[in-house]
Amino acid sequence: MKFKQTTMSVIKFSERFFAMGFAVVIILFAGCAVALISFSGIDLWRAVQLNDALTLTKRFDLILDCIAMLTIAIAAMELAQTLVEEEFAHDSRLNAAARARLVLSRFLVVVIVSLAIESLVAIFKMMHDDPSKISEAAFIAFAAAALLIAWGVFIKLSQQGQTRGG
Repeated sequence: MKFKQTTMSVIKFSERFFAMGFAVVIILFAGCAVALISFSGIDLWRAVQLNDALTLTKRFDLILDCIAMLTIAIAAMELAQTLVEEEFAHDSRLNAAARARLVLSRFLVVVIVSLAIESLVAIFKMMHDDPSKISEAAFIAFAAAALLIAWGVFIKLSQQGQTRGG
């Protein structure tokens, strides 16, 4: 009986410990998103102020930097939200495989969209800075496409496995 009580208290402690760890990570993700949004706002303000002696190309680059920062901020916020939902408010109606597919799908949507936007930003920047490096920026787009294909294969195979298994 004492062993069972000790085991239960260790489990409760570990659950609380990891919940606190996830809470800290969630707060840090949200803090990073807020910081990136703030930096993006500062850069956007700088880009649109007409009294600054910035060239049009520099203003364009600042706006592209804003888009890149906002894209990463969205990814950080989405990760924080996914962690909150998965760790603190997960839907118990879904089985473990369906929940894993849902979490992975949400994460991959953010990553793929972020990579696609980043590839566009990088290509636009390279067109102005160094056109010979556009192919390097295009590799980001290829990575996004490869992830999209791999995600589709994963979904298809996991659904086939679930229908065969149950």
